[in-house]
Amino acid sequence: MDIFKVIGVAIIGAICSLLLKNSSSSFSSLAVISTGIIILIIALNSLTEVVIAFEEIVDKTGVDNALFALLIKIIGVGYLTEYSVSLCNDFDCASIGKKLAFAGKIVIFLMALPVVKTLIDLVIGMI
Repeated sequence: MDIFKVIGVAIIGAICSLLLKNSSSSFSSLAVISTGIIILIIALNSLTEVVIAFEEIVDKTGVDNALFALLIKIIGVGYLTEYSVSLCNDFDCASIGKKLAFAGKIVIFLMALPVVKTLIDLVIGMI
């Protein structure tokens, strides 16, 4: 991912939002949302490289593909939750963002239970 591209989009979006805030707050919100979507698209385009790297690691280590898929889902839930919390904070809804962060942590914990169980089984198998 070209971080300079992301930084440029973010700065331009922030300036547009700041300029529009004085004249029309609804357009300012649209500038914030649009900037966030553009940054998200740039980031998601770079995500394919990460998935390919993880697949190579899985092939080398012999880890179960279902476990790999679960780890990717857990990471995805974490990033989506953090992004959504940031959006809530952008719209001055910090209390909703905090509740969303809490719910995201619970979901991640529940999704991680099979990973923990697999690790425990591996340790017991080694003993």
